[in-house]
Amino acid sequence: MKLTATLIILNMLVFALSLTNFDYFIGNFGFSAKGLLSGKYYIILTSLFLHADLLHLSGNMIGLLFLGWAIEKKIKSWQYIVVYFASGIIGNLSMFIPIFGYTLDTIGVGASAAISGLVGLGIFMCPGKFVIFGSILPMPFVAAGAVYLLFTLSNLFTSELVAHSAHLFGFLSGAIFGFKWSKDRIKNLLIFIALLLLIMFLPTLLAFVL
Repeated sequence: MKLTATLIILNMLVFALSLTNFDYFIGNFGFSAKGLLSGKYYIILTSLFLHADLLHLSGNMIGLLFLGWAIEKKIKSWQYIVVYFASGIIGNLSMFIPIFGYTLDTIGVGASAAISGLVGLGIFMCPGKFVIFGSILPMPFVAAGAVYLLFTLSNLFTSELVAHSAHLFGFLSGAIFGFKWSKDRIKNLLIFIALLLLIMFLPTLLAFVL
């Protein structure tokens, strides 16, 4: 878990550093459409290591720990790095999409879009690997991914404090990479879709049976 541990340590160190002048670091290194358009291109990466508070950091690092533990040995190091940062960047860029309600001044921080990319990657690269993510009980990666996607979609327009659009686009980015690299991509995709449908219609089926 060298890559996962390294990322967790970096996030923790950056958070500790940001506490020395929180407003300065968030304002200058957090992501915003206005900042990127003004030439602050570095914020597309620096924002991935900043967090709004200790709870935000803890939630993301716990998720990264369990996901990294499940997936790191199943993929190559370069695949992990590519998906992590590509998903984080694409998640940030979703803030340019008007329908999600962001303004040019909206600031986004956190590793959650990058972590969401690992969820999308795992449903194709190690779908049967058990992982603790979003629940206290372990479940197959593909099932955790289905639950996570449905949760994200159902909350896409419900919160101004959580960038669910960044989570969605991060997830989709990781899933695209996973689909490309997976040897059983079609089978894994069909299983994933079947689980999505099952979860969506399970309440209706139970009501009908009972």
